[in-house]
Amino acid sequence: MTPETFALDLFYGALIGFALGLTGGGGSIVTLPVLVYLVGESVHEAIGTSLAIVGGIAAQGVFSQRINVRFGSGLVVGLLGIIGNVPGSLLAAHVSSRALLLLFAGFMFVAALAMFFIRLPKHIEGHEPHWGVIAVVGAVLGFLTGFLGVGGGFLIVPALVFALGYSMQNAIATSLFVILVNTIVALASRFGSAPVDWIVAAVIFLGGLVGSVLGSFLAKRTAHQQLKVIFAVFVMCVGAFTGLSALHIIPISVK
Repeated sequence: MTPETFALDLFYGALIGFALGLTGGGGSIVTLPVLVYLVGESVHEAIGTSLAIVGGIAAQGVFSQRINVRFGSGLVVGLLGIIGNVPGSLLAAHVSSRALLLLFAGFMFVAALAMFFIRLPKHIEGHEPHWGVIAVVGAVLGFLTGFLGVGGGFLIVPALVFALGYSMQNAIATSLFVILVNTIVALASRFGSAPVDWIVAAVIFLGGLVGSVLGSFLAKRTAHQQLKVIFAVFVMCVGAFTGLSALHIIPISVK
């Protein structure tokens, strides 16, 4: 890795971390486009590398928010994710780069719409936990993590709030733990069958730590809903770019 490449990867990581720190979630879904279009990795290698980066960011988040993590229920939800995680990881190896990018673009649109329209209460009390809902969400989250290399926190946070009655603080922190479990399982499922650029992952992760601090600092001084709308528009634009490039409407070569 040349000094120029090292500096660029640090910068890309800072952008991802900044998005995560600024919005409190959703930034990991831009990791794959960064790796494919800016770093120049193949789609399949980018998915594996994205898993390593997302896992590292989640681990850092779990450590910093450990007081709010419900480790018991988080482990259960994470293990439920294995139902979808392993087949998602195995299936990705047999899907073309173009199809993966198109599916990823669709996922980004769903994520952006969720950021636009979902309004979560701070806490829901006085109802029985809906573990059936959690099981379904856990399996879907596991599949998405293994198949596309994304965290999927925007799915698990609402599920923890509405199905288990968690506060937002507990839901966000526990979601990071679930994502960490899912990424570990997905990486293990891919071991020997899909490449991971650990050097790029480490450099981008380091940049992400710096960007996360800066993003969190700015987030405390800006209205949260305004930040969500701004980031949702950004995600939608990146999703459109990814989809159009996969369809060759935007003439960009992808490995």
